[in-house]
Amino acid sequence: MPQFEDVITTTEQLRDILGFPAERVQRKVINGLDKHCRQFISLSPFLLIATADTTGSMDVSPKGDPPGFVQVLDEKTLAIPDRPGNKRADGFLNIIENPRIGLFFLVPGYRETLRVSGSAQIVRNSGLRDSMAMNGKSPELALVVTIEEAFFHCAKCVIRSGLWQPDKWPDISDMPGYGQITVDHTRWHETPAEVELQLKDSYVKNLY
Repeated sequence: MPQFEDVITTTEQLRDILGFPAERVQRKVINGLDKHCRQFISLSPFLLIATADTTGSMDVSPKGDPPGFVQVLDEKTLAIPDRPGNKRADGFLNIIENPRIGLFFLVPGYRETLRVSGSAQIVRNSGLRDSMAMNGKSPELALVVTIEEAFFHCAKCVIRSGLWQPDKWPDISDMPGYGQITVDHTRWHETPAEVELQLKDSYVKNLY
């Protein structure tokens, strides 16, 4: 592991270099979802969920569905359906230990992003789950988030990355397929082609 000599270890050191946020930046944080947040969430097909257990071990899980899949129940509450996955349940296991949560919403083509934080609980209320059904299948679980803070994040990171500009996307032609990556990482006994075939089948039959 590389060793570094010039390491920032105090708030004072950090602020000496970065300075402090402008008043407008501090004031943009709100304690619930206003009409702008609600509209953004209704247009978002993708978000990232950050959680941590009681030891500080962290997870960031992606969630995606058609725009509007995250339900705004009221200005302080939203609900996220849990679709079929690999059953690791990293985020859920963290939430059982530590309910603190952070959400990061994206809308394709819109440069700014939305950050939401608060606490979460895992629920099985049938009415809520049924309202989130896709292809006739209700999720087994729903993640309900009680919001404490929400704010829009400026577009600098998206502009620098060229995230929504296809002409700036990297060439991925040399990137191996997920089947090959899975076999290499797990030392699995199946071939990459066999894993790819299973994934292709799962992507068709097990999205919901």
